[in-house]
Amino acid sequence: MILVCIRRTAGSVRQVIVRGHAYSAPKGEDLICAAVSALVQTYLFSLQRLLRIETNEVVREGCFSLTLPAEMSQETRKAADLLAESMLIGLEEINSSYPGYLKVKQE
Repeated sequence: MILVCIRRTAGSVRQVIVRGHAYSAPKGEDLICAAVSALVQTYLFSLQRLLRIETNEVVREGCFSLTLPAEMSQETRKAADLLAESMLIGLEEINSSYPGYLKVKQE
């Protein structure tokens, strides 16, 4: 199972941690793993390229961790929150379509 942990500070996403594998198909054919990876990596690249946010991230097999800086302008924070909520909508839809392979926990 893929576990996504979203940590918030004052309502805003501060950290995203993704661990595990869906094991819904053989390695290289697992659509759920691929979809989750695409969503979280698009979130990361959007923060970096569109908002010019310097993130602290770890990306490796079966593990993704992203921490946003504590200090951001209100405008940048609002845009980063919108990107995070978009990623969460995608994760919820994956979970709805393929239940039992993905769990999203928010703290």
